[in-house]
Amino acid sequence: MQDILNEPAYGPTAARILMTATRLFMQRGYSAVSISDIVQAADVTKPTLYYHFSDKEELFVLVAIHMLAEMYATMRRAIADQPDTRARLVALAQVLLHEPNSDTRMMRHQAREHLNPERQRRLAEAFKRYMVDPLREVMQQGIDSGELQGRSADDLTMLFLGFMEGFQRQTAPPVEPERSDIYQAISTDHFSAETLVDLFLYGTAAR
Repeated sequence: MQDILNEPAYGPTAARILMTATRLFMQRGYSAVSISDIVQAADVTKPTLYYHFSDKEELFVLVAIHMLAEMYATMRRAIADQPDTRARLVALAQVLLHEPNSDTRMMRHQAREHLNPERQRRLAEAFKRYMVDPLREVMQQGIDSGELQGRSADDLTMLFLGFMEGFQRQTAPPVEPERSDIYQAISTDHFSAETLVDLFLYGTAAR
């Protein structure tokens, strides 16, 4: 996948810059993070950063692709031994809700606001390859086995992803401890992966 998505292999210095940029972008958002912030936090110089990454936009793209690739690997491991569609969806929901840096909705919003069209295209391709395709595969397996019905695998994939993304902020630990907003005011005890998957599969109407 690296030849298509242009994600290079990272040496120790580039990896440290990437990890630092990931933390800062996810905590503060793209516009609030400067190159100076990243080099200071990573303990490198600006020439060193620009040796590895051409500019801030490209660094954000590579951060996002790297995060998606890590989530892809985690998702694959999570569903490997699950016995049925519900169990696979619960495993996927746990990854989407609880993995560090899993706020895919925020990632796409930042990309639309700040990246040029070519870089948006690269990130959209990575999102499809690493996030949408694995979900679609599970949905298609559920349709083929008779466990899911009524909609296409594509429709079910987008419904499931949109549903899970709506709860990512509520279940993720706050990135700014002093922050107090509506998401922290909502109790997350009732929003386990199992509960959300059952709502997705069965709805709330009495049967």
